[in-house]
Amino acid sequence: MQENQSVTEMATEVLARQAGARAKRSGESLEEALKGVLQTQAGRLLGELREEGHRNERAEQWQSNLQRKRAEERRQVGLEERGRRREEQRSRARKLAWELFMRKERRELKLRKDGQLAELLGEALAGEPPAALRRLAREDQRQAEEGLVALTSNGNAYYKLVDELREGDMAARIAAGRLRTAWLKEWRDRWLDYGEGCL
Repeated sequence: MQENQSVTEMATEVLARQAGARAKRSGESLEEALKGVLQTQAGRLLGELREEGHRNERAEQWQSNLQRKRAEERRQVGLEERGRRREEQRSRARKLAWELFMRKERRELKLRKDGQLAELLGEALAGEPPAALRRLAREDQRQAEEGLVALTSNGNAYYKLVDELREGDMAARIAAGRLRTAWLKEWRDRWLDYGEGCL
């Protein structure tokens, strides 16, 4: 590259050198060799440089701009790659969280089928009919046998088959689980207070 050479002059010089080398190797005329060079990927790029808006730009300046542009492109590719990896990690974490959630749901469903609620409720308090507790425990067990789980959203409770749960149901399912735990704790506290009063 000569000092103060334009991009067009530089591209023309390189094309002429490549065409000359090709003509020497192949025995083609210089014109045929130039056509052949222009059909290669590198030749097409040099041909475009000769014709495009860089033609009056100084080659030295164009090269430094090109280096900055390539560095920016590499930086952008790196950012996109890091973003893609982060998204893959988030996706794997969501998938794992969902699998763990569903394992827990199935374990809890099995416990409910096995009569967990009856065990947790224990004996009826004085003045409370034991039949009502048994009905409550049987209903919970029946729902579990059907595969139904409770969900709570905006203060409304509803049921869904465990196999039909989707990731979007997690919050409503967790809310229902918290309500059940709070209700059972309140029941146990009342039962314990009652037991202490009898001593």
